[in-house]
Amino acid sequence: MGPSGSGKTTLLDILADRTSSGIVDGAVLVNGKPRDKNFRLLPSYVAQEDSLLGSFTVLETLRYAAQLSVPSGLSSVEREARVQEAIDDMGLRSCQHTIVGDIFRKGLSGGQKRRLSIAIELLSQPNILLLDEPTSGLDSTATYAVIKYIENLSKQNRTVICTIHQPSSAVFHMFDNIMILSQGEMAFFGPPAQSLAHFTAWGYPCPQYTNPGEYFLQLVNTDFEGHRDLSAITAGFASSQLSSSLRASIEQDRTALGTNTSLNLHELRPSSFAQLGMLLHRNSLNNLRNPGVYGIRIAMYVMLSLMVGSVYVFNKKEEDLTALLFYVQAFLVFMSVAVLPFFIEQRVVFIRERANNSLSVLSYVIANFIAALPGILLIAAISTGIVVGLAGLNSFGYFLLNLFLSLVVAESLMHVLGAVARHYIIGIALGAGVFGMFMLVEGFMMPCKSIPAGWRWVHYIAFHSYSFKSFMYKQFEPMGTPTSKAILQRFDMKMLMSTST
Repeated sequence: MGPSGSGKTTLLDILADRTSSGIVDGAVLVNGKPRDKNFRLLPSYVAQEDSLLGSFTVLETLRYAAQLSVPSGLSSVEREARVQEAIDDMGLRSCQHTIVGDIFRKGLSGGQKRRLSIAIELLSQPNILLLDEPTSGLDSTATYAVIKYIENLSKQNRTVICTIHQPSSAVFHMFDNIMILSQGEMAFFGPPAQSLAHFTAWGYPCPQYTNPGEYFLQLVNTDFEGHRDLSAITAGFASSQLSSSLRASIEQDRTALGTNTSLNLHELRPSSFAQLGMLLHRNSLNNLRNPGVYGIRIAMYVMLSLMVGSVYVFNKKEEDLTALLFYVQAFLVFMSVAVLPFFIEQRVVFIRERANNSLSVLSYVIANFIAALPGILLIAAISTGIVVGLAGLNSFGYFLLNLFLSLVVAESLMHVLGAVARHYIIGIALGAGVFGMFMLVEGFMMPCKSIPAGWRWVHYIAFHSYSFKSFMYKQFEPMGTPTSKAILQRFDMKMLMSTST
């Protein structure tokens, strides 16, 4: 427990071995021994932010999660039993067929999403369960039910640690031990029943009819004027009998358990191949259901293709077709940046699943790539049909293949940016910058030989360059007219012409 910024989440991250920055002093012991590389297989972590895919229902979300996290030795019947049990334990039965929801569709409430996040981590029946603000967004009844279930878990030889902001009096007394933090310092640790006597002994009696949890948080909150002397409170606990007993208990456990070097690890997760099949199914269904992934993009591509195609319905001048081909290659491919926000939405789910050792990175990457291909092919086919049909271009098949491959490369680049950009706006800005640079040097604005030597290397790494040359060659080479030959020569395609002849 502790006010905002007291270090609760940081402490959980340290215990879970998930710190990505800063310097950690001290030691974390498991069964009296320092953690080893296998420790990360032990805990399941329910983070403060809910990481869920909005296109799936509660039941579907849990079934997919079970296929990733439940030991491979369990049968499908046993796996389904765990799913149904988690639904009942977290009070999600009434909304099991409700979608999670996203910016396009209304779905679960904040409290229901919180309970769903907890239910996901309960499927694997972890030996260590860490929960960061598990009651955030829950009403008092749901809070009591969730904490009661967590209390029952702790009585099944499981270690359960959670942070909590402002528990009711009933919830406060359900914990075996509470730690009160403020500014990273420990103001109390011990059974809730002993907290009242401790603070009373140091001159901070809890007023009658006051929730102890609320009072203690007010006591250690240093954000506002008139706060108590925190150093006196922490020093009081450090010199108390409770603190001495705690240190002696830790030392006794270290001595008693020092010879126990084996950890009770999870059973094996499903194989990478099994995960690949599940992830391919989940990602394909998510792409189909989420209107932002391909639905809106298809509408945009149809509109743009109709516009550019209709402009060239009656304009068959060979010189003007070069601008058309540049537009198709540059701007239709540029529209791939629109999918970036949805890749970042999927990334937060990937991070959660990966952090809890439920996911093979290779399986995820392959599944994501394959699941995207049908949508990309549909976009390429629709755009090709409209543009080639209206503008009367040559070689439908080559045009489709070229556009499809360009979109595949562009979407793959968006996957990379989605993996490294902290926010989708940053990712879109980076994507626009990269595509803008590639468009500038692909050969339409100026031939490669005219590009300054310091920038010429960009021409060779830009996939736009090869795609544009292919569009140009397949359009003008079959014509064989003096104008078409002159166009190819202007765009440095003499070698292609001589090879063809």
